[in-house]
Amino acid sequence: MRKVFIFPLDGFKTPQSAMDKIEETFTEPDNMIEFISHIKLNDGFHMEEKKKILSFVIKNYPGINIFFDFKLPDTNGTDANILGHYLEYMRVGDIVTVTSNSSLKAFTDIRKTLPTGVKIALVSVLTDTPKEECRARRGMIPEIAILNDAVNLMDLMDSPFDAVVCSPSELDFLTENLPDNMEFLVPCIRDTWMDVGQQAKDRINGVTEALDAGATFLVLGSQLSKGNPGKQITPVKSRIMSIEKALASNAIHLIPDDPLQTLHNLKGYYKTPEDKNGNFVGPLVAYSGTYKGPQGETNYVGDIYFNLAKIEGHSKTLTYFAKLMKKQLRKFEEANNIKINCLVGVPAGGNKIAQETGRLMKLAGIRMEKKVIKPKTDTEKEKFVLVFRRDYGVVRPGDNVVICEDLCNNFSTTKKAISVVEAAGGKVVAISCVANRSKKHQNEWQGIPVVAGIAVPSDQFEQEDERVASLIAEGHLSTDPKGDWKKLKAAMAEG
Repeated sequence: MRKVFIFPLDGFKTPQSAMDKIEETFTEPDNMIEFISHIKLNDGFHMEEKKKILSFVIKNYPGINIFFDFKLPDTNGTDANILGHYLEYMRVGDIVTVTSNSSLKAFTDIRKTLPTGVKIALVSVLTDTPKEECRARRGMIPEIAILNDAVNLMDLMDSPFDAVVCSPSELDFLTENLPDNMEFLVPCIRDTWMDVGQQAKDRINGVTEALDAGATFLVLGSQLSKGNPGKQITPVKSRIMSIEKALASNAIHLIPDDPLQTLHNLKGYYKTPEDKNGNFVGPLVAYSGTYKGPQGETNYVGDIYFNLAKIEGHSKTLTYFAKLMKKQLRKFEEANNIKINCLVGVPAGGNKIAQETGRLMKLAGIRMEKKVIKPKTDTEKEKFVLVFRRDYGVVRPGDNVVICEDLCNNFSTTKKAISVVEAAGGKVVAISCVANRSKKHQNEWQGIPVVAGIAVPSDQFEQEDERVASLIAEGHLSTDPKGDWKKLKAAMAEG
């Protein structure tokens, strides 16, 4: 789970009072500290002996970073001088803010001065500025002004900053128009039990809404430290409710650049429990691939299952993995000097992945549908053929087509999909999948490149294998893992 709260230390006259507030805030509820990513200092840098706070945080809370909210605005030499006083306290993951009116040389020198791994956050339109005031002074509303400042800097130099400071109101627009790896630091967080405070009324929103809109970190001051006594909301109650609001967003489970951990967080992963000797205790799961067994065509089974349906239920989780696939497919195009014309989803999980990835890539993202020819049994999954129905005719003769699946292993469904595409005149140039579980086909299958978001090679067994046969005989086999998901997760928890 991502740590998403930034706790600001503002309005304190002594380092001790600030440190006392940190301890008080992080003590109750007892899981509060699990949500704190950074401690932010702004006016705290004007206190005497302010470095005591930095030493205190580093010593007592090594898992929490520092947000150095300097808003560096000066010439490159002055900025470097300011930073020089604090370099010894800076660690990987810390953040330093720089204003958009700083020169290119200032940005360059700041980057050179900062230790590796310390991030630069761009400050453009301050979050206490109402939209109409921004329009009157800048000639544009805040989201356009912030984007304008950000894009101009990025056009003039390479990687001038790593994050952007904005209010919740600008998130939807900025996340759509800035690079996928950009982080967003968001003040102006006020849930319904809080008063507006110093922020612009037309630019505030709550924790859940800001996370859903794409916030990386939320700056929460009064909502964590003061609550709202006028509404009988104590600081502790406000912190508890803020945590509840964070957990209400699936976005808190999305870990940048770590899709496998994200799948774990979304509870989309199952592994059969084992005893102390490493023997499976069940249930096992049936895979789509088949072999010729004593009873005829039989499904392979295994101890690992990825329930990638878990990524489809919320737009943010689906977009997270679609962005991963877009990145991988663009790399494939560049490496092979090829242009993809169409993405074809294999039901059911591949359909949504194809549609969302296609939207991001500005390509046709279409779907195939199943036509069941034999229902599932206690030992076999259902049998089906694939057809184009609603999207019949979208694949044109000569199109370079990518087959999209959520999970690849035996490629039995993939084989059916390729036949349907080729019958329509398309050429399958790659097979893409969010996760590739196959041990034999990590990079290609029957000469067709495999483009995977993550590689998760795992074993599979024939049902007569001595390692699994007795469990299957006792009925410890799921032929419908998604339908049995609650039972499987309960077994894993007990194991």
